[in-house]
Amino acid sequence: MNSETDIKLEVMEYLKLRNIPANRNNAGKIKIGSRWINLGKSGWPDIICCLPPSGIFFGIEVKKPGGVTSGRQDKIRHEIEQANGVVVVVRSVEELAKEIKKRGF
Repeated sequence: MNSETDIKLEVMEYLKLRNIPANRNNAGKIKIGSRWINLGKSGWPDIICCLPPSGIFFGIEVKKPGGVTSGRQDKIRHEIEQANGVVVVVRSVEELAKEIKKRGF
């Protein structure tokens, strides 16, 4: 079974091969000296990209098999969808390829 990290790396490679501009959204915190610095915004998709030719905002939440989204992730997904963006939850590159194909790319 692949870890979420492994799947994210495979997804990023797939997007690169398809010439889909994408960025990995690393969330969490790091401590520098005595200060905590937030990395990314909690709940946002793991990978954010823009699907050509429409330019649609396309978020990818990666989960390992059996993994589920959090309440915060569900809330952000709803907000993005209300703004006409798309967020998909995938557990493999094959699932992602199907989701992208559904959108005509």
